[in-house]
Amino acid sequence: MAAREGLGRTRILVLLASAAVLVSIPSDLVPMLRGPAPYPPEWQWAFRPDGPARPLLAAAAGALGLLALLWASGTGWARERPTAARRALVIGAVLLGCGLQLGLLAREPGSPLRTLLSRARSRSFTSYHTVAISPEARDPGEFLRRHAERLPDLSQSAKHAATHPPGPVLYYRAAVALCEVSPSLTEGLLEAAGVPDRAFRPPTTRATRAAALLGALLLGLLGTLASWPIAGLAAGLGVGDLAAGRLAVLWALLPGPALMVPQFDQALALPVVGTTALLLAAQAGSGSALGRAGAAGILGGAALLTSYGAAAFLAIGGFAAMAAGGGRAGLRRSAAVVSVATGVAGLVAFGLPALLGHQPLRALLTALSIHRELYTAPRSYTLWLLFNPLDLAIFLGVPVALGGLFALVRSARRRGSRAGVGPLDRFRWAVFGGLTVLLLLGVTRGEVGRLWIPLMPLLLVASLGGPDAPDRRESLVDGVLLAALTLILGSYWIT
Repeated sequence: MAAREGLGRTRILVLLASAAVLVSIPSDLVPMLRGPAPYPPEWQWAFRPDGPARPLLAAAAGALGLLALLWASGTGWARERPTAARRALVIGAVLLGCGLQLGLLAREPGSPLRTLLSRARSRSFTSYHTVAISPEARDPGEFLRRHAERLPDLSQSAKHAATHPPGPVLYYRAAVALCEVSPSLTEGLLEAAGVPDRAFRPPTTRATRAAALLGALLLGLLGTLASWPIAGLAAGLGVGDLAAGRLAVLWALLPGPALMVPQFDQALALPVVGTTALLLAAQAGSGSALGRAGAAGILGGAALLTSYGAAAFLAIGGFAAMAAGGGRAGLRRSAAVVSVATGVAGLVAFGLPALLGHQPLRALLTALSIHRELYTAPRSYTLWLLFNPLDLAIFLGVPVALGGLFALVRSARRRGSRAGVGPLDRFRWAVFGGLTVLLLLGVTRGEVGRLWIPLMPLLLVASLGGPDAPDRRESLVDGVLLAALTLILGSYWIT
């Protein structure tokens, strides 16, 4: 009875806190929610006082579809076939999540596809496509060989590309190559976006325009595909099939991944949570442990080839997987699994590019130096020690953020009881412990609602996961609150 009353009180606190945030956003009642100061040098999300350009009807329909999935997870069919229901929930989350992302882009003056295309081509939004279509990147091999030495020049014209590995530029270069060899793909994409049938001034061509849209669409899809390993990770931690499927659906409703389109940060959630899920599964001691560790390394290497910052997220995920999967008896196996995965990741991210002429160490040090000069040193460590958690909580979603704090308290109580702690408890403590260390390091100062999206799947599972949690009622309440927050943020904040 006492436990039930405690859960009731926490649920009331979540509702009150969510309501307070939802009410304050449209009127900008508390501007500090958006950050302490505008860029540069600090950071603050811009406010849109007039609301969206048009009603977010498509986005609302996508959100309602996801809520309908949560409701359906409690039907008799789902309870009788939990494994099949989990798969269905994941598929629905991926499809409806993509629809929600596109629907949210209706807040901009242009059509969703034109907005995607424009953002991908923007020099200030990401700049990866800008560099990919430049003469210097026409030959991918030559670009890779000269990448490290060109970073200082890129810091003046393409800041995002200057602070990242070559992966994002090569990603758009590959999209350009695909559109160049497939005129039907090019024209189909441009026709869907309503791009006029005319030639463009080089280096812009119809193929490069189509490649911008193709790359942007795939980034959004990769972001929603994180629902798959989220459900697998939750199941591996002892969460029931239906509850794991509900977590996959809730992922599609989180404000950060749904609003930050098209960004590599949302796409990185897939390899980060996928790596964590594979490491956890590999520690189960099955005959395919080595293969799973190798697959985790490939995913981790792909993440590192995309973002140097992914190393922190992969480290947190790996530490959490080790904590959850191994007690003292399994420590040797856990160390072996992580060692194999780390070696493969290093080979993919640094070894193979080096064989092709890249200078990975020089590029790494140069990019980190540029990032520190542009985004870290000019900003206050103390200021962002306070505001980073707030920004993360808003874009992770108030129900998830507060749910994580309450889950930590429950885990601490179990530690002192006869019941003891299980894999999920150890995973939870490792994830939030890693998050605390990342926060204290102060390497990220501002905009963590976007930059820390790859960590959000781990936080979602750690915050709301339980043997039978979330149940249908809990997931529906959290889903409604998350959907409302995502729609209102999308309406009034410029992300």
